[in-house]
Amino acid sequence: MEPARRGLVAGRRQLFVLTEIAYSTTFHVVDEPRKYAGTLTVDAPATASRAKSLTVDGRLTAGLALPAGTPLTVTRTDMETPNGKSLGTKTLGSGGRFSFKDTPPAGGKVKYTVKYAGDATHTPAAATDTVDVSRSAPSLTLDNNRKVYAYGTDVKFTAHLGSIYKNRTVEIWADPFGSDKPDKLVKTGRVNSSGHLSVTLDLTRDAKVTAKFAGDAHYAPKSVSSTVGAQVKVSTAISGQYRTKAVYGHTYAYFHKSKDPLFTTTMTAYPNRRQRLEMEVYYQGTWYDAGTDYFKLGSTGVSEVRLGGTHETGYRMRVRSSYYDNTSGDTVNSTTHGAWKYFLFTS
Repeated sequence: MEPARRGLVAGRRQLFVLTEIAYSTTFHVVDEPRKYAGTLTVDAPATASRAKSLTVDGRLTAGLALPAGTPLTVTRTDMETPNGKSLGTKTLGSGGRFSFKDTPPAGGKVKYTVKYAGDATHTPAAATDTVDVSRSAPSLTLDNNRKVYAYGTDVKFTAHLGSIYKNRTVEIWADPFGSDKPDKLVKTGRVNSSGHLSVTLDLTRDAKVTAKFAGDAHYAPKSVSSTVGAQVKVSTAISGQYRTKAVYGHTYAYFHKSKDPLFTTTMTAYPNRRQRLEMEVYYQGTWYDAGTDYFKLGSTGVSEVRLGGTHETGYRMRVRSSYYDNTSGDTVNSTTHGAWKYFLFTS
């Protein structure tokens, strides 16, 4: 067997050592004179269950092997202890390997940090690994989903948070339909002793209302939403009649057949919005469709339509204006029908 040969190359603070025995060459890094640089690895499971035992493994290697029993310090960092909590001292086993068990009390991201302090012949070393520890799903609800309200109604929304660990804070956000109205935090606070947090909103548009819980060390974050509808304000006025009279259970506007009625619709304004004007005629006990069309509203939400043509006498008629979600030009409000207005023609 050939004798061992060594080569030394010095850097500013590092010494590179080559040793060769029987045609086998080993490269060592010594950070300080006569000190070997260690390589520390930590391997924790990718996921784990909160309050259940898990195992963390690792290895510390160096050009000059460390003996079994070499001490390592371990720190756990989690939501409960963001500055870290000491788990005491662990020791190396054979081959520079180590292993220890831990039961994480908090969920979320849990980081294990292992450190070797170094000694007279080895430099310090440190390494970390992170575990995604599960958290329970909280119970969070929000009322009023899919309800529709008249324009401008003050609606109370109540979020309910079930049993949790420490965090009792809930946020309530409101996102009105339409790109010109952003999602907005309308209330944040601790739920009361019954787990409730409420806010009252003035509904002038359809809206998505969301309750958010940020989670804590035992319970995961959660959000729930309710989508509610808001109708428009709409009214129709008839003008040009020579008289009005209560008859057939309604108030009728009377027109001479030579006169064209004017229907004026006033509706909650929105860019490019149209109102749908519907007309019906009464014949032998039933109301029948007599014509329907869409008419654009002005910038203030007003539309005027004059009924021309030949007017037949002896027929009862009615008209109303409506907003139809989507087909009236936008999706900001919920479908709304105005009240019927009644009229007839005489000679």
